[in-house]
Amino acid sequence: MNRQNSKHVVLIVFDYMGYGDIEPFGHSEIRTPHIAKLAEQGIRYTDFYAPAPICVPSRAGMLTGRYPRHLGIENNIYPGEPGLPVSEKSLARYFKDAGFRTALFGKWHLGYDEADSPNAHGFDDFLGFHFWNIDYYSHKTREGAPALYANDTPVERPGYTTDIFTDSAVDFIDQNSADPFFLYVSYNAGLPPYAPPGREDEPDSFDTWQNGSREDYVAMVEHLDYSVGRILSALEEQGLADDTVVMLTYDHGGAELATKGPFFHGFGTLWEGGIRVPMILRWPNGLDKAPGSVCADPSILLDTTPTLLATAGLKPDKALDGRDLLAADASSGERCLYWRLDLPTLHDNWRARAQRAVRRGKWKYLWDGGFEFLYDLEADPGERENLCYRQPDVMAELRDLSNSDW
Repeated sequence: MNRQNSKHVVLIVFDYMGYGDIEPFGHSEIRTPHIAKLAEQGIRYTDFYAPAPICVPSRAGMLTGRYPRHLGIENNIYPGEPGLPVSEKSLARYFKDAGFRTALFGKWHLGYDEADSPNAHGFDDFLGFHFWNIDYYSHKTREGAPALYANDTPVERPGYTTDIFTDSAVDFIDQNSADPFFLYVSYNAGLPPYAPPGREDEPDSFDTWQNGSREDYVAMVEHLDYSVGRILSALEEQGLADDTVVMLTYDHGGAELATKGPFFHGFGTLWEGGIRVPMILRWPNGLDKAPGSVCADPSILLDTTPTLLATAGLKPDKALDGRDLLAADASSGERCLYWRLDLPTLHDNWRARAQRAVRRGKWKYLWDGGFEFLYDLEADPGERENLCYRQPDVMAELRDLSNSDW
């Protein structure tokens, strides 16, 4: 294909959700027709991974194309702690430097001060929050502090956060349709508190940060799908749909009310339920594969930066850990993916075991709190049959890789 460079790029990210919570990846209970249509029009990546099973390192890797350990960011960050340094060139900075208008609507969680804010990292427009989450209606933190910002200024804005971020995204598309743009829509759904839309008149309840029902969660996810539909419709109405790259994914796996499909464990672990995430890539005038194609090559959120840059004819100014998924040789060779989680104690008394993992081809090695596991993910995606004693040579090779200076 004689591909033209894209002038419009949209990255949509959901938070703390299960692999099986959207229709194209196997769920039947939750209705997500707009996301299903997006998959029918693009490529569905089934073996796609987060670079970490928690927010900050995963998002840092996504927006820089580098492993979290190479960034020195392997934990979540909190107020008073340094964020992603501006010396690490972000995806937004690359696009801004190339003349694109850039915007982030939603969750940042890569720094709390102006020195490491979205604006400092190349976003022209920012409406959202810096914390791990805020209440969907009051827009306050769990501790009750107002947390919604427009660029570096606190603001009050009525409404449900999913709608606020979607309204901003649609307005941005309408106002910038004639110019190149990079739009990052980073929803806080489906994080707790499990607050569905349509409850504006109900009093605030601290319990919603702890409790919720599957019905509430389903309503939140279905409203995300409706919101994605609004963004896609805005692109169509402006005549941009065929030439716009749209990527939709998660930052990591979920827990509690999430459905993880065939996968085991979830958020905060290096088992498949914590790091395997959906990804859909649509670019009608730019993809060589037929609409509705499926790619099972192991890939990772680190690939976001080189892939989206390449669609616009841009190149990173240094070597990245991620790769361009649309390159002619993207599927060549047997790729290794690496993870490390050394977090004996996190904030708020949330505890995680130290873990390491490597995936090479169909094989995955996992070291979890002193126990070793080897899985054939093609035959056993649920990680139930430990093959470490049946495949000692593979086990030894992947163990060495996990301990290497990757």
